[in-house]
Amino acid sequence: MHIVAHRGAEDLHLENSMAAFQAAAPADAFELDVHTTLDNQLIVLHDRTAARVAAADSAHRDAPVASLTLEQVKEITLLDGSRVPTLEEVLAATELPIQVEIKAPSAVPALQTLLARQPSELERLLFICFIDVASVELADRLPAARLGFLREHGFGDLSVLEQVPARNAAAVLPYWKSLELEAISALHARGIKVGCWTIRDEHSFDIAQQAGVDFVTVSDPTRFLNPGNPSPLQW
Repeated sequence: MHIVAHRGAEDLHLENSMAAFQAAAPADAFELDVHTTLDNQLIVLHDRTAARVAAADSAHRDAPVASLTLEQVKEITLLDGSRVPTLEEVLAATELPIQVEIKAPSAVPALQTLLARQPSELERLLFICFIDVASVELADRLPAARLGFLREHGFGDLSVLEQVPARNAAAVLPYWKSLELEAISALHARGIKVGCWTIRDEHSFDIAQQAGVDFVTVSDPTRFLNPGNPSPLQW
């Protein structure tokens, strides 16, 4: 079972910050969230505004990032004094595999543009999303993209697996409380991996491990360690 650091090492550093990503090891990978700016640049942020993670006196802290240019987003001061990173900056500064959560469908064309410039990065990226239509469009635009389908309540309707080529359907990621042994077995039989989110205590970690998932997303990669899986993570 492989370990994925949620929004980087979010228990140790500000979520989705460069410091959190650089502290993600000893995890096998880390997860981040992307939105697009008004000028179609990919920035790393969970919410539609920076209000929750920005300094109280920061410029643009309450503005939707979709209404701001990248230059304006870079004027936001985060709680740790850093700036909102772009996805391109994170790719340049890190080497671990990454789960890229698409927070809005508008990110899909921007991802296509970025990965057309940097196709070698595709191998270490798993694109995860709750919005199935965005995942399907990404598969149409990036035939080599590996997709992970997020689910909040149970495994839900997985008919999306029939809408994308098998080469794109890499994983299904339910909430850890929704893990179902039968569903996990059925997906494994189809060659589809199962991950779960977000592990914050030993109880949930044990449940995920006993369920036989392939990877777990955790809040602290120094607390929840890879339980003896020597093979490198491949999406």
